[in-house]
Amino acid sequence: MTKISTKKLDVLPQLKKPCDQCPWRLSNQGKRHFGSFYSKKNLKRLWNQVRGGGGVQSCHMTDPSHPDHIRAGAKATSQPRECPGSVIVVNREIAQMANAENKVTDEGVMAYLKRRKKGITKHGVLYWVVQRIQMADVPFFGGSKMIEVQDDPAIGLPADMREG
Repeated sequence: MTKISTKKLDVLPQLKKPCDQCPWRLSNQGKRHFGSFYSKKNLKRLWNQVRGGGGVQSCHMTDPSHPDHIRAGAKATSQPRECPGSVIVVNREIAQMANAENKVTDEGVMAYLKRRKKGITKHGVLYWVVQRIQMADVPFFGGSKMIEVQDDPAIGLPADMREG
């Protein structure tokens, strides 16, 4: 996962939907791939970084910082952009924290953390909910605002990461 400067995110056009090669695309998961992008091991690694609030996950098709990304089709002159697939997965996890009024409350977060052991961690809640949503773009406190994406039923976590 490449750390993307929030300044770059603000000036580059956002990707609105996941690419066909997205590792979060269910039809790709488990496929053989030269870079092992779709392997269970790599998906677990990516999810552990995302769920822990490790920063923005780049779309590998826009991120030339890794040789495997270039082999997969990223152009050497590309500018890394946030992966819409990872945002869809995070949005679904955050929705599980919301109450009937669609508001994330302390009670909802605590119930989620107790129920979803493989979901977003406490540190991840601080990053995704507080920095990227509630405090987005607030100097010194917030991160860049989460990109707006449309949910896509073809995107998701592997089955063993959706449980518990």
